[in-house]
Amino acid sequence: MRLYRGLFIRLGRTRWFTWLSINVLVPIDRFCYRRSGGRFSLLHFGRGREPVLPSMLLTTTGRKSKQPRTTPVLYLEDGDRLYVVASNFGQGRHPNWSENLLADPYASVQVRARRKNVKARLASDEEKAMLWPRTLELYPTFEAYTARTDRSFRWFVLEPT
Repeated sequence: MRLYRGLFIRLGRTRWFTWLSINVLVPIDRFCYRRSGGRFSLLHFGRGREPVLPSMLLTTTGRKSKQPRTTPVLYLEDGDRLYVVASNFGQGRHPNWSENLLADPYASVQVRARRKNVKARLASDEEKAMLWPRTLELYPTFEAYTARTDRSFRWFVLEPT
């Protein structure tokens, strides 16, 4: 498990792995997560086992299409709140799911087999300062993502509705 996590962290710093993640791994992960009811993800290994990296499915409403849009994202948990950072692998633009949350903050999440409705809000500066060390502990590659782009990442707090 540690080897696999370390591999994800090292590869995550490379641009070719970013391309692979966006175009191949994220669609596969979304499919596997949905089909297995949250029991399998590229970042989870079976029921009851600790995930390599905590991921969930986030479903937003498309700001233009008004259709549900689902994507796997890493998250931090604090009580009943979930925190997500819109890094988009350090690309120059924000991820679509963050644009969708700004247009309509109501969304749903699936963490393993558990589903719940949430309302998103942008994290305060204090929350971001508290979250950054935890985020780097979770996935140090976020440091490389910040170096790739001049944009500030959006941080969202997802609270149950």
